[in-house]
Amino acid sequence: MEDNEVFRIKKFMDIIKFICVVMLILIHAHMALVTNQYSFFDTSALSYEMTSRFMFIGLFITILPALAGYVFGLQKKIDIKKTITLFLLFLCVGFFMNVITWGWAYIFSWNVLQFVGLSFLVIAILMKFLTEYEVFLLSVITIMAAAFLSNILAPYNPNNWVAIFVGGRNEFVLWPFFPWFGVVGSGFLYAKYRVKYGGRKWFNAISLVGGLFFMAVAILRGEISARIDPDYVWGPSILTPTLGWILATLGLFLILVVLGSLFSEKIKLRKYGIINSYSKGIMWIYVAQMFVSFRMAIFAKKFFETDNPSIGYFLFMIVMLVIGWLVGVISIKLFQEKKMVIFLKKYNGE
Repeated sequence: MEDNEVFRIKKFMDIIKFICVVMLILIHAHMALVTNQYSFFDTSALSYEMTSRFMFIGLFITILPALAGYVFGLQKKIDIKKTITLFLLFLCVGFFMNVITWGWAYIFSWNVLQFVGLSFLVIAILMKFLTEYEVFLLSVITIMAAAFLSNILAPYNPNNWVAIFVGGRNEFVLWPFFPWFGVVGSGFLYAKYRVKYGGRKWFNAISLVGGLFFMAVAILRGEISARIDPDYVWGPSILTPTLGWILATLGLFLILVVLGSLFSEKIKLRKYGIINSYSKGIMWIYVAQMFVSFRMAIFAKKFFETDNPSIGYFLFMIVMLVIGWLVGVISIKLFQEKKMVIFLKKYNGE
């Protein structure tokens, strides 16, 4: 029974990952065009005003760690050796992305791939000694303790090793362990419950109500959207989040999972279709779009205006989406060809 539920979950996860990857590509492409990597060119421009108003869209990126924890939690048994290999893979790919995008000076910068790999390793180790519920409790503690630890360790934040855990104004460290591990851990536990109860209407109802409640709390706290710092766009204002921003992340995650489970049966995937390609090639698409959007934006800014909407701006977005699709197709062909044929036949009822 659980095997069938895991398969059903994987079906609607493809749709959710597709939506998030689309937003990931568009957001990074936009920021590559309207900033110089760290800050906005002109805070009086329409591009800055629109970015400020629609910062809440960034939630589609911040739920990616929850999705990662969710997928990791679908395993029947966590193999520590395989997890170590996965951790090392994420580290290497992340460091490779740093070099090709920003140069050797940034090789050891800490980004989402390194953070997710570390989170998987921590969960795998904890599961040797604790139950999944105790792991979740520790995840909640990382969320609640983040601000406290950040204040205590603030004098040491320039140190990269400290910043990896609590964040801060450090250009070499994004996605600190506190509080983001709490998002990964929450996704991990939710996967376990989803496998057990996901086919029941009451579980979907509780998940939806919970998601809406978290979003409502974030709105009431005035933290549904991260505050943008025009002088340091990838700084603490976004990646060292408030409690409301974390709750909004978890709320959107729950809502998307419920909606995905309701509508996935009506969608058929094609092996090289855009939904399947974006979903299965998510890591390589992330690496490619970081490199391509940053490099292409340097040249694009010379040919068309980026502070206000233009044909060139929208063409740039379309090109990035197409490149993402191509990278996803290549990823499937190189790494998942045989498994994908079997999966899609079962998925589409063939």
